[in-house]
Amino acid sequence: MRTVAHIPHPHIQISIFQYNDKYIIEMEAAQYRQAYKISVDSVNGVEGVKALCTPELIQNTMSRFSAMHQDFAQAFASLAK
Repeated sequence: MRTVAHIPHPHIQISIFQYNDKYIIEMEAAQYRQAYKISVDSVNGVEGVKALCTPELIQNTMSRFSAMHQDFAQAFASLAK
């Protein structure tokens, strides 16, 4: 897997990789990670992948990070009981 781009963002790390005829958009925040796989044939190169990273997608991803954190915190809290 090779890194082909990074998209700057103040709160999360956004990386674009290329691997096995797919682009992978990977978004990370703290210990949480989300990935989106796209066939290289379905977009117009790296610029097409970057265009998919709209403010709405990023905001929705950040909302899911928050939900992931809540789920993980609940699981951790259940261990303490």
